Amino acid sequence: MSLSTVDNLLHVGVSQAPITPPIGFTIAGPEFPDRSARAIDDDLAVRCIIFKSYDTTAALVSLDVHGIADWLKILISQAIAKSTCIPRNNITVLTTGNGISPPLWRDENDLPDQYRNYVAYLPDIIAGTTLDAAQSLEPAAVGTVTAALPNLSCFATPSNDEALETERETLQLTVIQTADDRTACILYNFACPATIIGNTSAWTADFPGIASSALEQAGADIAIFIQGASADIRPFDWSDDNSDISHAERQWSDAQAFAILLATQTIRAASNVITRRNAPVKTATSGNGDMSALKIGDTTFVTTNSHQSIQFAADLRTALPETKLLVSTNPAGGMTSANQRSSLLAKTVELVDQSGIYP
Repeated sequence: MSLSTVDNLLHVGVSQAPITPPIGFTIAGPEFPDRSARAIDDDLAVRCIIFKSYDTTAALVSLDVHGIADWLKILISQAIAKSTCIPRNNITVLTTGNGISPPLWRDENDLPDQYRNYVAYLPDIIAGTTLDAAQSLEPAAVGTVTAALPNLSCFATPSNDEALETERETLQLTVIQTADDRTACILYNFACPATIIGNTSAWTADFPGIASSALEQAGADIAIFIQGASADIRPFDWSDDNSDISHAERQWSDAQAFAILLATQTIRAASNVITRRNAPVKTATSGNGDMSALKIGDTTFVTTNSHQSIQFAADLRTALPETKLLVSTNPAGGMTSANQRSSLLAKTVELVDQSGIYP
């Protein structure tokens, strides 16, 4: 399809759709045994934003699931590319890390039989959602702002590093506004696993889905949660050595409490953003596809499949001081790091640098 625009400056389009599996399908996650879904507390969704500027078009797609295996990510990217003509290397597929999830991070042969049809039509649902976003392009401006969000999460084990404490509490926002001052999209980057809700038998998107819905009810067309480097982070005060944790029930209401505070602080911080339309779009992908970078103006989204601690994000910001950085880790849903941090850091900086994205 032709994504024509009136001028070369930034245009965006957004869309979303539910992807909740049926009742009776298997719920899986990183903590608890597989079980059958018996209810729906809130829907899982796919959210998409299309960026077009200076004849380069890119798609950012987020799913409310724990992870997406490479084989399924390829099918999703192929379906999006076929429906929109966006190059596959310009398509970024993220996950929120939701612990109440269909088991989409598993090998195809390890999926429950009930998911055969689901994974067959899921790429088409996502491609259709992306096409809807691509057909709604309109002039827009983008800006990024950083805010502090203390006392909402903790380290798994105690840390005395002040720099890491600051990084853990960093809330990074990218806000896209239309010409009529409507908020088309808020992308909010916070380092915390989406595993508040416990051993439930009800589908839910956990706190990222609740927070995004709250932001959308507050006026954003869509809101996309980007899970930061959070291998060593826990929600609330759930450190490994705390025997008297708050929100111990781990129910939907506990996730709602976390989400509403996150959404409230996001709204406050978003009011301070300064946006601009002259924002070129650039993309880069590693040879094996496990790292990608997407630049919109002076903001860069870096994604790595590796499960990383908050130190990775802190080191990356130090290595790339002239960019406004949003960091996404572990969209594949793995629980161990595929690379040593120093090696991955060097490869990520090289990817961003050699691509022409930075500075």
